[in-house]
Amino acid sequence: MCMDNRKHLNIPDNFSFIIRSGGANLKYSEFKVSYAIAIGNVKHIVLIAHNNCGMVNINNRKQEFINGLVNNAGWNIKEAEEHFIKYQPLFEINNEIDFIINESNRIKKLYPNITVVPMYYKTDDNLLYLINTQL
Repeated sequence: MCMDNRKHLNIPDNFSFIIRSGGANLKYSEFKVSYAIAIGNVKHIVLIAHNNCGMVNINNRKQEFINGLVNNAGWNIKEAEEHFIKYQPLFEINNEIDFIINESNRIKKLYPNITVVPMYYKTDDNLLYLINTQL
């Protein structure tokens, strides 16, 4: 699921492993996924995107991002800008649904014996939707 702090899923204790990452992007988290599969015997993965994700069009928030690192983290402007330029292309999401479908397909290829399901959470109605990838 996305790292967004607006939402928390109510999941029973010991029910699942949870990896929260911006946009539900698991790039660079594959070892964590592998651990859950290898050690935790995970057989199913659900990737949950949501509407109004901050990782969509993050390039439009470049100055806000830089200012936030300068004001909140004590970085200088040059360091903050270089950081943004380096990582923004890796984490930019153009469309939540398209991204989560592509990401679930990528994860399916890495772990062919694992069921991977893309889902979509709408923050305005607080409902979780199954994404039909069979269209």
